[in-house]
Amino acid sequence: MVSTNAVVCGFVPMRGAAEMGERHIRLADDVILKLDADDLPDEKALAQALTHPAHQQWTGIKVRHDEPAAHLDLWLATMNSGLSFGRLSIGSAARTLGLADPAPRWAGASLYNGATLAYLTARPAGEDASLIAHGPDSSKLLGQVNDLLHRWSQERPEQPVVTAYPAATPDAQLAAGVRLSRPETRLTIGW
Repeated sequence: MVSTNAVVCGFVPMRGAAEMGERHIRLADDVILKLDADDLPDEKALAQALTHPAHQQWTGIKVRHDEPAAHLDLWLATMNSGLSFGRLSIGSAARTLGLADPAPRWAGASLYNGATLAYLTARPAGEDASLIAHGPDSSKLLGQVNDLLHRWSQERPEQPVVTAYPAATPDAQLAAGVRLSRPETRLTIGW
């Protein structure tokens, strides 16, 4: 099956045999980083990321509400950039305390490497996309993620092509793109 359209939506996470699984790392009270169950970060080091000062970088990329940007988080997750993808879940108390403030538009989209985490935020009035990083390699990670965002901004891909195959489909028969294997299905996501 090949997608003809992809729509961003939220839903109750799957349970039971079809559950995809998540790994949760507590970064602070009311701040959780959600990762794919297959990701194996240094959890102890990553859990200390917010103890490092925040470093912010404005990207100069403007994203208006009427522009296609709904799939930016999926694009970041599927770029094989050498960085790992996660989602920051922030409660109201953590936002009020200024612990973290990811842009709601991209559901806490975050990239991490080692003990350093970067996430997307936005200037409310101008919709300028910005990045905030915490960790020992903040400057390096900010540069890497900024480069990815500028690549996305030049391409502005609107729709991913998601193809689903039975779980036993050999690699040679899969479409190009990032591959995800689940108990009953193999998916490819391409742009």
